Amino acid sequence: MFGISILNMKGVMRQDLYQELFEVENNHWWHEHKRAVVHQMIDRYADKGKVLDIGAGTGKMLAELKEKGWKITGVDGEKEAIEWSKKRGIKIQRCNLRHGKLPFKANSFDLVLALDVLEHLTNTQAALTEAKRVVKPGGLIIATTPAYQWLYGYWDKMLGHRRRYTSKTMKTLFRTIGLKIKYLGYFSTPWFLPAVLVRKTKSILRMTSVSDFQTTPLPVFSLSLLKTLSIMERRLLRNFKLPFGLSVICIARKK
Repeated sequence: MFGISILNMKGVMRQDLYQELFEVENNHWWHEHKRAVVHQMIDRYADKGKVLDIGAGTGKMLAELKEKGWKITGVDGEKEAIEWSKKRGIKIQRCNLRHGKLPFKANSFDLVLALDVLEHLTNTQAALTEAKRVVKPGGLIIATTPAYQWLYGYWDKMLGHRRRYTSKTMKTLFRTIGLKIKYLGYFSTPWFLPAVLVRKTKSILRMTSVSDFQTTPLPVFSLSLLKTLSIMERRLLRNFKLPFGLSVICIARKK
């Protein structure tokens, strides 16, 4: 998870999970890999400039982009997200965008990020229309979402998710508002089957007290294997689109 919803206060992450997110996303292989995939796509498709992170969460992605020379702006609707982002030295604006309005002028940003945000929203089309409004002509919008509605479960609800997506539903959403898709595919593919088994097992056994953020320390060889698989996947993504995975990523350009 990168960030949380800023548009509908009913579709928000359980508040006590912010501290967990802040702590684990610093050095957990899963979060590192998800951010690395986005960084790779940004480096490939975008020219450095001004970036807006919608649903910036605890500010980790913005902190990394700032280090790479981007001029950063972030918005989020939750007080806890604002406070935890400050601990990273990142200042983001608090915006209750229930009506889908971003507090920025049109054509203000070179890049707009909506990372693990769309699944929280009631009106995703209105949110993307606003993202399109504030990005410059020729600028990019990059969005990621969890994949496959049939994987929707208890912890999706706790994280404030309203739905999951496929590449097909993402394509429809982006094309409906007139954005030109540059890249659309899946990632987090190597651990798709294990994750499905874990989710289904937890559902059957009703293990709802265990957070998806919580992790048991892994043996060194297991952690090394996971990181190796992550690197291999990112190399594959340079030249290929993966047919399935735990996450969907869409990169679109404003005409």
